[in-house]
Amino acid sequence: MNTFFSPGGARRSPSALVRLGRLLLPALLAAELAACASGSKRPDPTPLTPVANILTVKQVWTQRLADIPAWFQTATLPDAVVVASADGQVVRLDAATGQVQWATRVPSGISAAVGSDGTFTAVVDKNNGLVSIGPKGQLLWRYQLPTTVLTPPKVADGRIIVQGADQRVVAFDAANGKRLWQADSRAASLLVQQAGGMVVRDGVVMIGTALGRIDAYSLTDGLPRWQATLARPRGVTEVERVVGITGQPALLGSTVCARAYQSAVGCVDADTGRILWTRPADGYTALSMNDQEVVGTQADGEVQAYATADGVPSWSNAQMKWRNLSAPLLVGKTVAVGDYQGYVSFLSAKDGSIVGRVATDGSAIQVAPVVVGKTMVVVTAKGGVYAFVPD
Repeated sequence: MNTFFSPGGARRSPSALVRLGRLLLPALLAAELAACASGSKRPDPTPLTPVANILTVKQVWTQRLADIPAWFQTATLPDAVVVASADGQVVRLDAATGQVQWATRVPSGISAAVGSDGTFTAVVDKNNGLVSIGPKGQLLWRYQLPTTVLTPPKVADGRIIVQGADQRVVAFDAANGKRLWQADSRAASLLVQQAGGMVVRDGVVMIGTALGRIDAYSLTDGLPRWQATLARPRGVTEVERVVGITGQPALLGSTVCARAYQSAVGCVDADTGRILWTRPADGYTALSMNDQEVVGTQADGEVQAYATADGVPSWSNAQMKWRNLSAPLLVGKTVAVGDYQGYVSFLSAKDGSIVGRVATDGSAIQVAPVVVGKTMVVVTAKGGVYAFVPD
């Protein structure tokens, strides 16, 4: 059922929360369970050592929201970013100045965020309602979903695509909430509380699934285009067998790369679904890429780079082990990565050496950093939004 928001306030269609017959675990908890199962103890975080700031980075603005969960993402637009917090705040900020372009609040809080194409923005509220937000921040409509959602909705070509924890994918008209198509996929027996992601290219939406697979559908009618499996379940325990695609896939040209939880990283031909390469990798954060390298952070805090063409490891950095690193951001000649104490370290994209570091508010940087133009934006667990520009 669609529920449209009125100027006098927001209404929600009454619906009981549907409990899934499967368990959702925070990613770090799952990693700790895996460590316990193997009899090992998680090491202490590696202390940061002083860095000779070869790269000078200037903080240009900051904003403040409420707490932001690890599985939220920052939506990027040509000249702006859209961020959201768990208590229901959704804010569009000018990327260059940090000025608030619009702000709104989703009454019941937010469980999955945020997708935007600049005209429409979408989040999922804590009662499993998909909410569409208009170009001036106005709440347009709400659709009651039958399942929990962690993966941020994708907004493209006037459509909102949402993936439930049951792996069902549904597309809606962003303006009026009309349901356009639905695609079903088999759900895994155990899910980690770590969002997957979607990317769009040439009218095709590519979606990471809980089965270690990327599924591609026509954006227009939902017809399947291809499936590409990066990892298959292995191991004895349910935790060991979790292989879901975690984080938003990285897309560059006709290549899409992604991580399968605690199993593998790999790249796929975005036109055909042909596997280009895969490599074993134990981690749970998204990848970043350019035409030379694919970079990821492993579960133990090692930063690893692979050749984009064939996946051959090119360099690694183990100076930040066990610091609960964020997904990396590969931009220009550097790789930026956040840690549990709110530091952003900058690594050389050539050899992985640390070339600079900046601080934020001391709380964890869990959401992947993003870049708009020359401005890099990071958000912290306590809701700090920080923008940096290399000098």
